[in-house]
Amino acid sequence: SEAFRNPIYLGIEGGYGATTWEGLVPSEKNQNPAMMLSTPKSVTEGGAVWGIFAGYEFLPYFAVEANYMRYPNAKLSFDEFSIYAFDHDGYTELSTHTETVSLMGKIMLVIPTTTIRAYSSAGIADTHRWDEMNDKWRITPTFGLGFNYNITPHIMTELAGSYTAGYGEAQLDPSFSYMPFLYSVALRLAYRF
Repeated sequence: SEAFRNPIYLGIEGGYGATTWEGLVPSEKNQNPAMMLSTPKSVTEGGAVWGIFAGYEFLPYFAVEANYMRYPNAKLSFDEFSIYAFDHDGYTELSTHTETVSLMGKIMLVIPTTTIRAYSSAGIADTHRWDEMNDKWRITPTFGLGFNYNITPHIMTELAGSYTAGYGEAQLDPSFSYMPFLYSVALRLAYRF
């Protein structure tokens, strides 16, 4: 089809995304002095995401795509008697930043009599978290789904959702090693070459 003639594409994306730092905050029934030493007491997260992507369609049904996505900062509040406050001269606030670089395979299904395609994707993401506690990268699985539509043979738009797995381990200060699980919904616009 004429709509799928240009296999290389490059684009931008923006939407809403969230990290899952809230999962480290104990529920009200589980709050106790031992927990306040090691976990945040509250988290503010979620907001605008943005990114860039590039891909190559081998067929109208299969593509490989590379993606960079910047997630909103999360703000964690710790108790004044927490390990975090002790290690950081009494400060109780932490602002943490997250971004991903991913490589995914995309399987697409053309909706009959249209140029709209439903797709699902899977791949690997290298997630980067940086803040006062840690600056590290971790490779985790990532998944996506959505719809794309070729407005013209050179302009493609997508509505995309994505999930990237995080990481955590049981330790006295779980915030130190935690990598947030990531969710996003974005509108994407690409130019096809």
